[in-house]
Amino acid sequence: MRESITETSQSLPAPVVVWLDPDRPEFGTTVITTVPDGLAALNRHGIHNARKGPHAQLWQAAATALNSASVEPSTNNLRLAFEATLRLVKRVAPVPTHVRVMSAPRGLRERVMGLLAPSYGLPSRAFSGRAD
Repeated sequence: MRESITETSQSLPAPVVVWLDPDRPEFGTTVITTVPDGLAALNRHGIHNARKGPHAQLWQAAATALNSASVEPSTNNLRLAFEATLRLVKRVAPVPTHVRVMSAPRGLRERVMGLLAPSYGLPSRAFSGRAD
């Protein structure tokens, strides 16, 4: 029997923050936290422009890694998807550190998921996204 793939099982190890429109930073940012978010972002947020041009190889690497993580959301595939997506975003539409920290503070996701874990009947460690 095949294990069902849920959004939680497709969570990236850490969020990737990207401009909604790199040409208009005043529109703000969005946070990529899951594989489906990453796949959707490949066709938005100025990232789609990288598909052709000097960053096409980075775009293709991110697409391949995200697709692999979508099919088989193992810890390794999710880490590779995160790293490839982050490399692409940093090259195509880098978000300054102070904006990224305001959008997705480190540890916030773990704290929120830790609060939600009891309602799912699971230990909070199951949502930490870390393979300690």
